Amino acid sequence: MVDSGNMRSARQAERRGRKVIVPELTGMRLRDAQIVIAQAGFANADGQPNVQVRYVEAYAEDFQVVAQSPIRGQLVDGAAPIALQVARKSWSRFLPQLYSVANEENALLQQFLWMFQQIHDKTSETIDRVPALLRPLETDAQYLPWLGSWLALHLETDWTEAQKRQWLRVAPALYSQRGTKHALATLLRMYLGFDAEIRENVWPFEPFRVGVASEIGVSSTILPPLNLAHCFVVHLPVPDSHFSNEQIVRIHRVILAEKPAHTLYYLTFAHADTVEDGSPFLTIGDDALSADS
Repeated sequence: MVDSGNMRSARQAERRGRKVIVPELTGMRLRDAQIVIAQAGFANADGQPNVQVRYVEAYAEDFQVVAQSPIRGQLVDGAAPIALQVARKSWSRFLPQLYSVANEENALLQQFLWMFQQIHDKTSETIDRVPALLRPLETDAQYLPWLGSWLALHLETDWTEAQKRQWLRVAPALYSQRGTKHALATLLRMYLGFDAEIRENVWPFEPFRVGVASEIGVSSTILPPLNLAHCFVVHLPVPDSHFSNEQIVRIHRVILAEKPAHTLYYLTFAHADTVEDGSPFLTIGDDALSADS
């Protein structure tokens, strides 16, 4: 598994070497300008738009961009920040007239109030966007693991953002069918990219019976009592060499999270039932019981 810090550094280095043309942002609302900046390719190491906002008094509607730096048409680094001046009515107008008049003496006070006003507006915007944060296709990428934790869904670190959003969108819809063959087959198809065969009420091994039809060490396996009504086999039409050990563990994790708690399952692969060594490991004699090393 690639370290997430190294991946972030690699993405940041890639963005630094990429040049992007600055779009026209003046006249847009702040939220629309941030979307245009992201679509143009400007982003920081976390993939978020790298925007620096500064409030100013201007003859324009609140949250309208009145100036930008760099200006439209310049070719700049993709990781470079975009500075926006945004029109906003200052809180200083609520102060006594002595302090609300814009002059050199009140300049420090007004700049001081801008900081708290920006923090307040950012917090209010986050609260207003709470419904969107709960939608897998609309929420910010940083909230996807948090949203998955609400649904007891595990998001793999090496999945793309699109895979994570698709997983969060489809998996909750299957909750009403949780524990069924259809739900498990759907989740495995999403995870693997192909269909897995689910065989119900079967087990891949015959029970151990000495002196009837078993060959010690070849066709026998010692197992606890099994109720086939609570057993199933998940068969993947590819050999186990197609997966790494970590991927196989993840497949088991998906099955364990979806199957009914009282059931037992067995995971098989194509050509996995071939017996490589038919030599006996247990010998029963007239007077002794010995095991081959």
